[in-house]
Amino acid sequence: MLTIRVHLILLAVLSLIVPSVAMAANAVAGTTYHGQIITAPPGTSVSDWNILVVPRNMGFTEIGSEGDNALLRFEVSASPLNNVEWSVWARFKYRNSSGSGTWYSGAVDYLLVRKALSAAGTLTHGENLAVPSGTSVADWNIIVSPASAGFEEPGSEFDNSLLRFSTSYTIVDNFTWQLQAPYKFRHSNQGLSFVGAGQVSYLLVSRDASFTGSATHGQTFATQGNTAVSDWSVLVLPTSVGFEEVGSEGDNALLLFDSTVQASGTYQWQAFGAFKYRFQNGEGSWNGATLSYIAVRN
Repeated sequence: MLTIRVHLILLAVLSLIVPSVAMAANAVAGTTYHGQIITAPPGTSVSDWNILVVPRNMGFTEIGSEGDNALLRFEVSASPLNNVEWSVWARFKYRNSSGSGTWYSGAVDYLLVRKALSAAGTLTHGENLAVPSGTSVADWNIIVSPASAGFEEPGSEFDNSLLRFSTSYTIVDNFTWQLQAPYKFRHSNQGLSFVGAGQVSYLLVSRDASFTGSATHGQTFATQGNTAVSDWSVLVLPTSVGFEEVGSEGDNALLLFDSTVQASGTYQWQAFGAFKYRFQNGEGSWNGATLSYIAVRN
């Protein structure tokens, strides 16, 4: 009985010495939906984390009746709801016929990374991003994700469609990136398309705690060092979706896109990302998307 009491006392003392925040990981990944809540890990608060949400599934498939369907716009974000929760915004506007579009709930994947290791935010196509003070581009891995693309035109959407979107970045100098998030959209069946400026969300993570790369649909990528998949939190996101067909876009439309990642053994993951697109008011067909990924050490 005395031994048990001593053990209990030691456990109580240790719980005071080691705060619960120390037990939380450096990164946490997950999946959620429009209107849902993301909760900070136990013992931590919203102020301890940077968050990146990326579109996982937007749009519909309607086999046998896709000749007048189109994805028009999508939006994803997460904002603090209180000290321990974020509220998720993940929706898309879609038309199922030659009429107005309707807003629907979409799905997102998310990644939380400790603020001590990261920086995050949202910018518009063409804006510059400066590194955190006292660092350079070489200190960080950067990942950029589409936050919004497309156009809303209530009352006049019967022949509109989103055709293509992408995200990327260029290095301006040792302390600055420029972020790109263009999208192509058409207003009518006469092919009157234009290139718009979308929004892009970014996440910077210390190179000592992360790695990044690109992949195609079905491709595998491996862990680094003597580590297993379980040692990392990983996120896959679309970076190029849809097509351009200059001079012949009057009846084209992006219908659906999705992306995800899963473990493929102990030491590697497999990335999946595809989109459905239609030409000439016909049925849509599936195509592989260009993907990016980031893995952060837990």
